[in-house]
Amino acid sequence: MSRKNRRKERPPQEPPAAKDRLPKASPPVFLRLVPDDWGLKLLVFTAGGVLMGLEIAGSRVLAPHFGNSVFVWGSLISVFLIALSVGYYVGGRLADRHPSRGLLNAICLAVALAIVALALFGSALCGEMAAWGLGERTGPLVASMVLFLPPSVGMGMVSPFAIRLAASSVSSVGKTSGMLYALSTAGSIAGTLLTTFVLIPMVGLSAVLKGLGLTLLVVSVVTFPFRRGRQTPVEAAALGITTIVCVILPGSPPAALGDGEISVVDVDTPYHHISVVDRDGFRELRFDRYVESTILLEPPYPSPESYTDYFHLAFLANSKLRRVVFIGAGGGVGPRAFHMHDPTMEIDVVDIDPKVIELAYSHFFLERTPQIRTFAEDGRRFLRKAQGHYDAVILDAFTIGGRIPFHLVTQEFLEICRDRMTEDGVFVMNLNSALEGPLAGIFRSMYRTASTVFPQTYVFAKDHRRWGRGRSMNVILVATKRPGYIPPEQWVRRAASHHSDSYVGRPRMETMVRDLVSDLPDPAGAHGFTDDYAPIETMPFSENGP
Repeated sequence: MSRKNRRKERPPQEPPAAKDRLPKASPPVFLRLVPDDWGLKLLVFTAGGVLMGLEIAGSRVLAPHFGNSVFVWGSLISVFLIALSVGYYVGGRLADRHPSRGLLNAICLAVALAIVALALFGSALCGEMAAWGLGERTGPLVASMVLFLPPSVGMGMVSPFAIRLAASSVSSVGKTSGMLYALSTAGSIAGTLLTTFVLIPMVGLSAVLKGLGLTLLVVSVVTFPFRRGRQTPVEAAALGITTIVCVILPGSPPAALGDGEISVVDVDTPYHHISVVDRDGFRELRFDRYVESTILLEPPYPSPESYTDYFHLAFLANSKLRRVVFIGAGGGVGPRAFHMHDPTMEIDVVDIDPKVIELAYSHFFLERTPQIRTFAEDGRRFLRKAQGHYDAVILDAFTIGGRIPFHLVTQEFLEICRDRMTEDGVFVMNLNSALEGPLAGIFRSMYRTASTVFPQTYVFAKDHRRWGRGRSMNVILVATKRPGYIPPEQWVRRAASHHSDSYVGRPRMETMVRDLVSDLPDPAGAHGFTDDYAPIETMPFSENGP
């Protein structure tokens, strides 16, 4: 028999063994608005995107009540990973028992409504939990579990459920699962980028959350397996009403106001939820619920939070300041007072958030003049590429909750500051810390760091004589590039001869130099901050800290 005939006489291949075939999911007796194959892929992609968008937006939900520290991000990441683990397990078991496309879409619909509910009630729930006394460590974890665990578990169920519905045999499970997990990851990448770079900068937090929920809801609707028969219009009407409700739901209210407070500005930015509030003749700039700057609404608009006056100590260390840079704009209080002192002085103001700079001009009376230049940029990046040298570098940059960004406290950053200073240059820094005791860790490490970089570092602690050294306060470090030591009596004599056209005149300067701390601990006993190790976000600095 010829080889050709032998090939023709081969029996047909056996169908896959029963053990290799997967039980079919619910039969295709449904009417779908999107073809089944593409609909399942779209649902997987959308769930991945909404999941990561929710995680990014979650930090904005927690920050007004628990800060924006590493504890917030650690809590969010942990809770979302827990949710995915639980969702993968539960979704896989449920899909084996009830491999129904309608059930998968119903789960996504429930998740969508839960996310919309976050837009309405998330902030209030966080406020209640903060009122229970939960601090910066436990508060974010508990809040993340309550708010984000349930919807995240639901989205974690999507991928294993979709794999079960899409795979037709054991031999195709690998290919199917790889394709669907790749789609889910691609959705997560898209959700992260879209939320971070587009949604949060352009719209408020409530709109972001409702947008995420509405997106998942719409995709769940258009891929929903509507049944044929008289109930189809009812189902369509119910889903349509749900969609309309999500669209017309009101946005979350602005930041809560106290008695007699008037909201002037309330806006979200990529870095903060910013509000400007007037009360009793004062104006406050708030980052979430934390007050960052306060001024009196009468010329010359001084700040009752007089720590900004201590920036003028730079004039006692170097009376010939001609070019100054402020890292951190706040309400523009410091730059405005320096300009009053000498209108010819060149002043650069750097803040990472352009909205903060805009508000300093529009609502905090920072003068628009060629002598004051503003830059919306990270302070460290700005100094690294700055042209020329400064007679003074003043650091007053804080994130939510009174913490200095870690990259602005390290030895490497202070070396950049020193290299951008003239030979008589002065470095001034404001920080919140105690001088002694369990709340003094930030001060000890920061003093050690500054002493490593600059020949002389002086410490002025606001009101420490009245309140003691164990209480958190404004501590101002004044470091000089020249090695010559300025004794306490010399500070007093310079203050007595100081004259200024600003509201920080001789009497105020004489009061501030009395806060000089001369009996300081040996800085060698503390661990300095470096780019490799700067745990300032986890160090307690107040009685209400972690």
